[in-house]
Formats: sequence, C-alpha cells, structure tokens
Amino acid sequence: MASLTSRQATQIFGWLNVRTTLTWNDVLRLRLSLDQLMAYGLRAAELFGIQPDPVQWIRHAGAGLKHARFMQPWGANPFVHFGADLADVLSMELTVVELVRMNVTYAQLLEHGMTQRTEAMFKLDEAEWEMLGKRSQQ
Repeated sequence: MASLTSRQATQIFGWLNVRTTLTWNDVLRLRLSLDQLMAYGLRAAELFGIQPDPVQWIRHAGAGLKHARFMQPWGANPFVHFGADLADVLSMELTVVELVRMNVTYAQLLEHGMTQRTEAMFKLDEAEWEMLGKRSQQ
C-alpha cells in the first residue's frame, strides 16, 4: 500500500472517490500504467511496496525495458524480465551499482554474447567486474 498526497489521490481516483492510499488491486481495477503512476510522482520504493513482483508490472502496468532503471528496487533484470539483448544493456550505460541492483551477472553478459571487445565497452574496472561475478585472472 502506498500513501498518496491529496493531488495524487484526486489524479488517480477523481474528485468523487478520493482515497489516501493506493493498492495493487487499485492499479489493476483502474488499469493504471507504470508511466501514469510515475507521472503522478509515485516513487519506485512506494510502487515496489504495493507489488514487488516485476513480472506483474510488466503484465498489467505496461512496464518495459525503458523502466528497468526505475525498477531497480524490484531487482528487475533487463535480460530475465524484459528480454533485452547485450546491445540494449550496453546502450543503457549502467553503472556497476545499477547492474548489481538489477541482478545482472557476468555469466548473463557472457550468455548474451559479450566478448572481450564488448566487455571493454562497459568501461568497468577489474574490481567492478568482480562485483558482477567475474573471477580475477591470476
């Protein structure tokens, strides 16, 4: 359940049925999209609180790869949840912290076609690669 400001409440429910909280059932019943909720100023942590499963947001609220960065609290993985390819992930220019929050692993990057050449395009240092699960070469 997410607490709403007066403005958010009237934007979502209208003037006749104003409520102070938002639940997942409200999102489903009103067919609210993630884009709408973001436009109303709801934060990722609040939305995670009403539905922590990223798959449900994809199925019912139109979440897509463009929302992956916003959905970090969900651990929404670009490969697993959004069907991204390596080029998609590269183009997002994610930091190692963002990759870790999205549960992206070095093994997943390799599975999706990362080579030594494309690895360099991520611009991560050895310690950051180790955070993603790459074993250091000794």
